[in-house]
Amino acid sequence: MRSLGALAEELGTRLPEGADAGHEVRGLAWDSRCVRPGEVFFALPGRREDGHAFIAEAVSRGATAVVCEHPPADLGVPVLCVADGRAALARAAALFYDYPSRKLRAVGVTGTDGKSTVVHLLRQLLPACEALTTVDMADMGTTCVTTPEAPDLQRIAAEAVERGASAFAFEASSIGLDQRRVDGMELAAAVFTGLGRDHLDYHGSLEKYLAAKLKLFGMLGPGGKAVLGAGEPHRSAVRDVCDSEPITFGVGVGDVRAENVKLRRWGGVFSLVTPGGRHEVSLPVPGEHNLRNALAAAACSWALGEPIDDTAARLGRVSLPPGRWTRIRHPRGAEAVVDYAHTPEALGVMLSALRPHARRLIAVFGANGEADPGKRPLMGRVAARWADLVLLTADNPKSEDPHRIARQIAAGFPDGAGQWETHVDRRTAVRRAWELADLGDIILVAGKGHERLQWTADGPQPYSDLDVLCSLGGTPAERLD
Repeated sequence: MRSLGALAEELGTRLPEGADAGHEVRGLAWDSRCVRPGEVFFALPGRREDGHAFIAEAVSRGATAVVCEHPPADLGVPVLCVADGRAALARAAALFYDYPSRKLRAVGVTGTDGKSTVVHLLRQLLPACEALTTVDMADMGTTCVTTPEAPDLQRIAAEAVERGASAFAFEASSIGLDQRRVDGMELAAAVFTGLGRDHLDYHGSLEKYLAAKLKLFGMLGPGGKAVLGAGEPHRSAVRDVCDSEPITFGVGVGDVRAENVKLRRWGGVFSLVTPGGRHEVSLPVPGEHNLRNALAAAACSWALGEPIDDTAARLGRVSLPPGRWTRIRHPRGAEAVVDYAHTPEALGVMLSALRPHARRLIAVFGANGEADPGKRPLMGRVAARWADLVLLTADNPKSEDPHRIARQIAAGFPDGAGQWETHVDRRTAVRRAWELADLGDIILVAGKGHERLQWTADGPQPYSDLDVLCSLGGTPAERLD
């Protein structure tokens, strides 16, 4: 617990005259509907609503102090004025939970694609490492998709410390970074998986999107390590932020690299080469992109001082997160793969990796509503290039018309491209692909991965690609291998 006086000092502001500096702060709240007695309420400006409009409600629910950018009329509780409410919330959260990132090796992972997989791999490579991925966030039922609000992030890290963890890896989304949710974390390492196209509806441009992600590298503590791909075009920008030479990874190039690579249908073998030596690895996860994800995690492990022979041995036993390249066997000898791929780059990676192994490749996907519409035709173009049949459907349409989203995806199909159909009901689209599939065919069901809800105009509805496939007679491949 922390006092109100300590909170004011941390935020660089003064308590109002007559306020009790020793008053105990029992918690931090940023949603007026969830305020509990004794908590401090932070009024945060938002894109749709402004927390300042809910200060009176927060006080009525028991908030004993308010932190805000614009002081309201006298409400009978101390008011602390700050220039940036979100930055203040992050600093307060670090103080309230006693700076947990200073007590373990904290690793933030950012980039357009691969964040969940790299964090999940780090959970398996670093000793006593706890992790927070998009999959974990879905299980928590939080409104944030990838990176939680600062108090939740600090609390989860503090709980990891209490359980005896020595490392904590988490995903840092561009929106989370822009909204200061990661401020207050002191990182031992920051990993950049690369930049594609996503969230431009929020950021407005690729330059602003990149700038948000680069904020992660400014959170490296003394001796902190930056990790990114060899040949990364934004390497100099990363170096400028962290003021040190990054550690690189790649296939055939980089400080930590894979040589003599032989990719197989559901895995691969390679030589893991570092400045400390060479070790043979049999990687039990498929795809060249997952080889890169494994190298990113291995480079981070090496940068943090882990013995490379231990890392190589652990790579031979790793698994992917739920909903990433999850295989479902079809009774007629076909196979379905469920994956979270929801950007043009990720969709192309999955389809191109599956193409050599498929007699016929069927793609089932849509695009998120209320999100960057510019990526929709790009996804259509990618799908038309690699798939024999595309079944356009709904992803999480939210308030948008799913038929309109499908038409925008289809606008990317070149004239004379392969076959495609539209079935906006996702269950219908998956069933259609399942009925068409035969011996040697592969169905990629992309976009939702681990998710168990579909967000529609009527709100969240129970839905799971994996459950639908199993209800049609599919069998998880892991049970048969």
